[in-house]
Amino acid sequence: MRKFQGTFITCFLVLIAVSLPLNSAPGEANNQTVQISKLKIKGADHVSIKEIKERIGTEFPSIKPWAKDPEFDEEILKDDMVRIQRLYGDHGYYDAKAEYKIKYNDKRDRVEITIKIVEGKPVILQDLNIDIPEDLNEETKKDILDSLPIKVNERFSSIKYQQTKALISDILSNNGYPKAVVEGEAIVNRKEKWAKLSLKINPGLLYRFGSISAEGNEKVESYVITREATFKKGDIYSTKKLNDTQARIFQLGLFSSVLIDTDLNEEITTADVNVKVRERKLGEVKVGVGFGTEDLFRGQIVWTKRNFFGGGRRLQLSASASFITQRFLVSLIQPYIIGGGSELAGSINFERDDFPGFKAGSIVGTVGVRKRFSQGFGGFGSFNVQASRLSDVSSETEQFIERNNYFVTFFNFGIVRNTTDNIFNPTRGTVALFVFEPSFKTLGSQVNYIKGTVQLSGYKELLNVVFAKSITVGFMQPFGGDGTFDVPIFKRFFAGGSTSMRGFPFQKLGPLDANEDPIGGNSLLVGNFEIRFPIYKDFGGVVFFDYGNVYKDEFDYRLDQLKYAPGAGLRYNTIIGPIRFDFGYTLNPEPGIRRYQFFFSIGQAF
Repeated sequence: MRKFQGTFITCFLVLIAVSLPLNSAPGEANNQTVQISKLKIKGADHVSIKEIKERIGTEFPSIKPWAKDPEFDEEILKDDMVRIQRLYGDHGYYDAKAEYKIKYNDKRDRVEITIKIVEGKPVILQDLNIDIPEDLNEETKKDILDSLPIKVNERFSSIKYQQTKALISDILSNNGYPKAVVEGEAIVNRKEKWAKLSLKINPGLLYRFGSISAEGNEKVESYVITREATFKKGDIYSTKKLNDTQARIFQLGLFSSVLIDTDLNEEITTADVNVKVRERKLGEVKVGVGFGTEDLFRGQIVWTKRNFFGGGRRLQLSASASFITQRFLVSLIQPYIIGGGSELAGSINFERDDFPGFKAGSIVGTVGVRKRFSQGFGGFGSFNVQASRLSDVSSETEQFIERNNYFVTFFNFGIVRNTTDNIFNPTRGTVALFVFEPSFKTLGSQVNYIKGTVQLSGYKELLNVVFAKSITVGFMQPFGGDGTFDVPIFKRFFAGGSTSMRGFPFQKLGPLDANEDPIGGNSLLVGNFEIRFPIYKDFGGVVFFDYGNVYKDEFDYRLDQLKYAPGAGLRYNTIIGPIRFDFGYTLNPEPGIRRYQFFFSIGQAF
């Protein structure tokens, strides 16, 4: 019996022993998660850290102190070393090595990772041979040779090799050869670090555009679609022209989808083009509401009738109201007035403004032309007639106003270039806007003046942080015997508020009367700099620095009178743009104006 008990106890202890792990990894004994507190990469001189981060599976800790650090998995980290070496191979560093070191904290629940990369020597392209058919036109040959991303005596990489083949195919498809084939052979000597590359170009048949037709349109006439084509029958085939045509048809606003199909006929080497569209609702009503610190509650209702009496034209009626401005606008837009990408617009606008320095009721009639020259680049010109009546002007401001009733005729000319990635919340790109506005008594206006405005903005994203800057410069020059205050107050420059200088209340930056009401000026200089960063999910933060002033006289930009306002804000991203809360603090305020301001609105400041 005792022997049986001893045997049983011995077996029981053995079972317990073998059920325990012999060598538990840190944190595994109690299922404790190990987090990555730091991840450093050393030795990456010729491949960007960003590209490495995109390739590996191990996550980097966030720069946000409140964010949760990623979990550590050593098996993933081991695989990452292979991924890094393959990435370097794609860049021509076939002997690159990657290894890692890990360091645990005292509690062994956090780890620091150091990845060390030894890049080695790259493979250099020693010889490049391109077999181009002799009958290919000289201009296309030159485009190919001048645009090659891979060059002799430079680093060879499979990435540039594939880019070269794709680029040659694109050039050929834009010059009449949609069926071009580019074959290549690369010989790589990893030991001696050289490569030889041979490319053979088979352009195929030269195609020209044939007929163009439309399909799927029920209420919109076919000619409205086909006239937007950037090519004519008989032109050399071009994929880029097809893409531009598709974009122009879609921008008419008449269709929910636009697809382009080509029929490449090998017998007669023509490409017939068929545009397949799906019409959107031609009648539409949109309603919008909002709130802002300056204009408080605001609302808008817009009725649009597309293809109004045919021809692709649009009739639009809109009404908007806030505690500052009320407007009713009727506009009629005729597309294709001077070719594709252009439109003629006529409108009449009834508006009522309640600004800090004055109230104004106006009727404005406008006839103008807009033209899109290329993607993101366009111009506009218009002739405008405005009749305005001022009211509730303070007694102090009246001394700066020549009359209460104004009749002004003026031109508006402008050029805009916009390369940003998002109109509501840009993260990269630039905006350049130039506006010129002359008014002449010879055209019935009561005042002579020339007004100009230049606005430049730029955006750049780095490590998920957006750096944004903007500057606006404006001038107003009366002439022909008219003085500074002959120009209507509603045509002068004002600044201050949520979208200009956030250290000042709405329109309170610049000349003020004795009652501290703004009277506007003839010179404007305002600049902004912002750093926009994510916080958590759709929440973001901003720190900014605004500067500027409005000056009474024309071309009177006195830099020693600039006002400066640093500040910070919060953002919540939505599909219509970020909801914005900003706090600005003026470093050198004007007497009688509070040096700190709060703003709540929708959309970025610029």
